[in-house]
Amino acid sequence: MRRIEAAEFHGSPQAYVAQLEVTTESLEARWGAREITRDDLGDWFTFAFALDSGTLAALVREAEHAPHPGYILTAIGDEHPRAVLTGFLAESGLSADRVLHEGFD
Repeated sequence: MRRIEAAEFHGSPQAYVAQLEVTTESLEARWGAREITRDDLGDWFTFAFALDSGTLAALVREAEHAPHPGYILTAIGDEHPRAVLTGFLAESGLSADRVLHEGFD
């Protein structure tokens, strides 16, 4: 897994993968400064990655007034969200107990 610029995180299909219990401080200690991205909903703290499988993944959190703790893991590509989550956890070194909610069946 390698960190990519948030501008490289684009394409389709895009899928919600999971909600992870991580802090901005812990992510910055591991991967460097967050990036700010913007969409119709507002500003987002963003950490984007290319997984070894080629799938693009990002940890995102609303910059202000986030409704839940932690970060959303989202992915671009055809890989099943469960496989993305498994791969992301293995490659990032984050433990499965950080997963608050999975976004797939």
